[in-house]
Amino acid sequence: MEREILETLGQCSLFQGMASPEIETLCGELCAVRQRLSRGERLWLKGDAVRRCGVVLSGRLRAEEVSGSGRRHVAALHGPGAVFGDVLMVTRAGHSPVDLIAAEAAEVLLLSYESIMAGSGRDVALLRENLLDELAEKYWLLRRRLRYMAPRSLRARVARRLLDAAARGNTFSLGCTREELADQLGVNRSALSRELSRMRQEGLLDFYRDSFRLLDRPALEEAADPLA
Repeated sequence: MEREILETLGQCSLFQGMASPEIETLCGELCAVRQRLSRGERLWLKGDAVRRCGVVLSGRLRAEEVSGSGRRHVAALHGPGAVFGDVLMVTRAGHSPVDLIAAEAAEVLLLSYESIMAGSGRDVALLRENLLDELAEKYWLLRRRLRYMAPRSLRARVARRLLDAAARGNTFSLGCTREELADQLGVNRSALSRELSRMRQEGLLDFYRDSFRLLDRPALEEAADPLA
């Protein structure tokens, strides 16, 4: 397994606490499969049974839903090192509510539920512990996403999303396009762009593409809580 791949896996939550040789040996024992995807290729479709989880080795994957009216909603974006499919893999139904698509040329590592549960040894036990931690983290992530969608005000939704992203500093990158951000917030892209421009004109923030800098955090915190 290439050094760059092992470095990516070493930064992945599933393999936390393992050295590169242990990761490589474990992937062999679990019969992990590497798969390349071209841009726009679907790894699975809505309704497909999912019995494998995966790690993005390179590129990005996009989980999306399409409504009856044809509106596309991006449920999640997965970049290098991200874990996907784990929640579906462990549920009884296990059928995907979304299409999982390569947002750009990508490579993934796939691990089956059966191999993870049937494996033995310290490293497999650690992998299962890490899997539980990952599932718990995604539960709290879902809670945050619901919090973004709760306000009726577009400004409140934007402010909540940006304040969460700025937890480690006022300058940060969201790692998504403007259209993807609009989908995350459940709003129209044009409306989002207009609101961001207004917020910049008011001196609340500055931005360039997906990079943001918060200029007036107190005002944003007030906007994020319209009932305050």
